[in-house]
Parts: sequence; C-alpha cells; structure tokens
Amino acid sequence: MAFFVSEYSMRPFTDKIYAPAGHTITRRDCLRLLAGSLCLALAPPISLASEIMSGPSILEKYLGEELRYQIGYWLIGNVGTAKSEFLITNLPGIYRISIEGRGAGLINALLGGIVYDYISFCRYLPNQDRLQPLYFELTRQRGTKKRVRSVTYNHNAGKIHYLESNPAGDTREQIEPMRTDRIYEDYLTLFFNFRHGYYGHLQRDHHYSLPLYVKEKMNPVKVHIADLETEKKFRAREFKRTDKDLFVRFQIPPEDVSS
Repeated sequence: MAFFVSEYSMRPFTDKIYAPAGHTITRRDCLRLLAGSLCLALAPPISLASEIMSGPSILEKYLGEELRYQIGYWLIGNVGTAKSEFLITNLPGIYRISIEGRGAGLINALLGGIVYDYISFCRYLPNQDRLQPLYFELTRQRGTKKRVRSVTYNHNAGKIHYLESNPAGDTREQIEPMRTDRIYEDYLTLFFNFRHGYYGHLQRDHHYSLPLYVKEKMNPVKVHIADLETEKKFRAREFKRTDKDLFVRFQIPPEDVSS
C-alpha cells in the first residue's frame, strides 16, 4: 500500500486515495484498497513534530479531529468512503478513536456491500505523551457476513484478552499475560502515536518498524517514507495529482484486509 500524506490540519477536509494504474479491478483489489485505506485514514495528515515533548501534547494536536476520505481505484473515482474521529467519552480519562468505512457505487453493489469499522478506547499517558490502548474492535462485513475481532488490554491485571467471531457464530478466545518490556498498540493508537513522533522523527528515506498487538503475537507494521526521487516518480504517475508532502508505503497483516 502506498499513498501521499499532507501536513496535519485541524480543519476537516476530504481527501482522495488512488491505487496504481494498469491493473484489472478484482474483488480482492477492492477489499484490499478499502480496508487498507481505512488503516491509513489516521495516517495521512502527518505532523512533523521536531521534539515530541517540547511542543503541544498529542491531545492538544489531535483531540476533536474529524477526517473524511473518498477512496478511488485507478479510473474509478469513488469505490468507497471513510470517516475518522478522535473524541473524548463520558468516562473520565477515556478517549474513543474510530474509522468507519463503507463501499460505494456499482462495485460495492456487485460485492454485496462492504463495511469496515475500527474502534479503539484508550487513555493518555502524560509522562510519555502517548495514547495507550484499552479496548480495540475490528468489524469486517460483506453483505450479511460479519467478522468481529476484539482485544482487551487489561493493564492493571497484566493480561490481554483476544476474542474473535465468524459469520457462522463460532467464537475463539485467548488470554495471555502482558509483558512489562513491551509497548502494546492497536491500529488506531499506533498511527496517532506515530504521527505525533513517538517512534522517531518523520523524514524522507527512512524505515520504521512499529509494534502492533491485535492478535496473539506481535505483527510489526513496516512503514517507509520514500526519498524525494521516488516520491517525484510516483507523483508523475498519479491519475489525479494532488499537492501532498510525503510519499509513504506500509504493510499490514493480510487477514486484516480479508485477503
């Protein structure tokens, strides 16, 4: 997955994400594009913080943010939409991050309807200026078939609880002890912490390996911010060119895009 990103803005806006040209559209392509774009919906407006603890906190920069996206595939300008929010809840010190993605248009109708929902409840750690996940849920639905995976991060008890259900109603769960030498992240807290600069300065021609614990073992997210030459080459091939700042590639586990 590859995309351009722009500097962060508190003003809501609509962005467009385009897949590379030269491919025949398949069901797998559409599923990957829609689900993958939901994961990056929190990543595009990247804040280039110089020192994480010297500037505004992560809450000051991102709390209340709402972003809307139109997802395109090559010559088709609208195969789906996505909306992300970062809000405070009624529970003291608990925050809610979400991405809601829906298919759109003829392709979505042919596929029977595609829905992806990512929700994270988290808290703020002021001594580290980062978000810490408490509960994460991923819902993937196509037509009437729904899969749900949730993770409960019980930091007080030192346990992590994985629960998964499939369209047939079968469930699978696993409880493991949490290790004190690990940083636990779900998709949504990870991208906010990454944008904020918790895992290092955001710069061109740099690779990042980010921790992700949404199932029984760590699945690091590989992120590469391309060099300027690669960025220019990709920008020249864009179907609809936009004025963005960085060209980013990343990898996520295939099961999280249902393919």
